[in-house]
Amino acid sequence: MNLPDRSPQRGFSLIVVLLILIVTTVLGVGAAQVSLVNERGARNDRDTEVAFQAAEAALLDAESDVLGPNDSAQQRLCLFSSQDVTAFVAGCGGAGDHQGLCAPGEPGTEPAWMSADFSAGSGKSVAYGTFTGQTYFSGDAGTGSSRAGALPARAPRYIVEAIRNHDGWQVNALQSASARSASYIFRVTAIGYGMRDETQVVLQTNLYKSTASPGCPS
Repeated sequence: MNLPDRSPQRGFSLIVVLLILIVTTVLGVGAAQVSLVNERGARNDRDTEVAFQAAEAALLDAESDVLGPNDSAQQRLCLFSSQDVTAFVAGCGGAGDHQGLCAPGEPGTEPAWMSADFSAGSGKSVAYGTFTGQTYFSGDAGTGSSRAGALPARAPRYIVEAIRNHDGWQVNALQSASARSASYIFRVTAIGYGMRDETQVVLQTNLYKSTASPGCPS
């Protein structure tokens, strides 16, 4: 009896299947990595947005602190005068009503905000609501809130610098450059925190107080 002629088995189909599995695995790992990167980016964007909103809130709180209206029992509106900044302290104040008030620096020196200590324990900056009575919910112990949700890790803070203003705030209203008649504007630097302490946003604004607040010396 004649046996059928059989060609040798070379396993070509097995090699093709293995190659397809390898390609599929590489594509799957790549897709997973892309998804993780996108998720991390979205998380960072949300964290930055939380910090930005907190910094904006601190600017508004500082505006109420400097310009009013402010009905808080802790208000210090009379300390902000375009003609008298004796309440402002070199290196920024750290006690009582002088907290976060930075005296004008000498011409050519580094502005106070570049070296200011914004940490909660230093007393060199003002926590949101300290002088306005407002509350900003955050994840730190100071507000009694939990770390759940999109809350910042800590309450935003700010400092106020007195800045010499020789040229006048308004157009066509130049002032004398003499020290006696020099006026001041107030530069506010605020820092907001994201859901992580390391995510921080710093914003600035300039405030001009043309007249004294009601009940304050003019």
